[in-house]
Amino acid sequence: MRYRIGIDIGTTNTKAVLYDEALTPVAASSATYKTYHEQLGFAEQDPDEVLQAFKQVLGEVLATVSTAGDSVELLAFSGAMHSLILVDGEGRPLTRSIIWSDNRAVVEVEAFKATADWLAHYRRTGTPVHSMSPFFKLLWLKRHTTLLDEAARCIGIKDYILHYLCGEYVCDYSLASATGLFNLRELAWDREALDYLEISSDLLPVPLDGDTRIPVRNRDFLQQLGLPLDLQLVPGASDGCLANLGGFALGDRETTVTIGTSGAVRMTVAEPLFDPEGKTFCYYLTRGKWVIGGAINNGGNVLQWLDGILYGGEGQIYEALEASAPQIAIGSDGLLFVPYLFGERAPHWDGRLRASFQGLNAFHTKAHLLRAAVEGLLYNLREVWERLQSLAGKSTKVIASGGFLRSPVWTGMMADIFGVDLYGADEQDSSCLGAVLLAGAGGESVEAPELRVISYSGERHDAYGECYQKYLWYTRKLVALQAEARERFGE
Repeated sequence: MRYRIGIDIGTTNTKAVLYDEALTPVAASSATYKTYHEQLGFAEQDPDEVLQAFKQVLGEVLATVSTAGDSVELLAFSGAMHSLILVDGEGRPLTRSIIWSDNRAVVEVEAFKATADWLAHYRRTGTPVHSMSPFFKLLWLKRHTTLLDEAARCIGIKDYILHYLCGEYVCDYSLASATGLFNLRELAWDREALDYLEISSDLLPVPLDGDTRIPVRNRDFLQQLGLPLDLQLVPGASDGCLANLGGFALGDRETTVTIGTSGAVRMTVAEPLFDPEGKTFCYYLTRGKWVIGGAINNGGNVLQWLDGILYGGEGQIYEALEASAPQIAIGSDGLLFVPYLFGERAPHWDGRLRASFQGLNAFHTKAHLLRAAVEGLLYNLREVWERLQSLAGKSTKVIASGGFLRSPVWTGMMADIFGVDLYGADEQDSSCLGAVLLAGAGGESVEAPELRVISYSGERHDAYGECYQKYLWYTRKLVALQAEARERFGE
């Protein structure tokens, strides 16, 4: 038996899944690490803690099958987007890994939008102009530190792991396309972005296609885990793009909608597509496949917040949703939730946005607050989805995934608000599977799983229509009002 291991270097944890020749999962493991918030707006992780988590999960999946070690033929990688690490000439970190949620570069983003052709930058790179982008993280480091003068390389967290394994600084095209530094048309580092930062491409890893096979040269690592000395790896792609591949959403305009702690809508397309207002991303997956979409900050974390203030933080909110939401009319009796509790990425790309309940009065109960919150989250996802369809055309299929699928009420509301039948994907490590599929490791023999159908009601969809238009009207007014308030009151 020959095995492959898919590894996802994520923001909250690292996962490894051991697959057999038929790409059936044999074993899986995950390990978490700490996020450091030592200054306002900072969000960082220790690269060596992530490396240790990688070695831990690899050892754990290998331990479940006594003969697995010498039968592993490939490591395939997925990785979280937008991280940045500066390393010295010996490969030692000069910074922690600055992750996507780090918001320190907000001022640099606003100044860039005011003084540069930011839409041209977006159309070259496909990365929204936002503080998550490593381009702006580098701009902040250049303006506030001398670390760039000391750095030998500027890399991401997956690049750091790959360097440990193979001794090379490489970055797959998919993750490179999420840096704001990579030209999507040329599949090379963007000269205008580098000139703006006054840095050379020599500071960056070598970009390559994600299915490129590279020998693992760290013999100590191989011998410690009992892995074959001729083991190879593939760099893979970003976690979001691989979630589409591992979720079998590869047909033209097939779309995935995910809600976990946060959320995302992603559509697979055959060519790069760019939003005229820069409000969606466009990332490379593989030859002839691109993923456009929008990630949102607010998902299950909003319900966790509500659970804490309404239900004592004991997880009762999910039972309450199933029991009480169907008793409240569509539109929550006039209560509307604007869901920017944690700022927002798509569609506004403004980390300083704030949430609000509109129309709250003494008649409303906890059940109204809960239903309105879920409606607001789903309206936000619908707005992102409609923007994608305006670029690429109507979705041919919408596949839903994430923890929210455990809630029949929540999934039913999504189908009704979107006005389409949803296909519910069983929970799986789709990014890990996507990495192995991208490598071409037996993928031709894997059939897409049968998905359960969540049907929508045309009558309920029509009833949501007016509520959705009300949501769009309020959010546009409130986004502008909050910007004016920041300018006037410094909020």
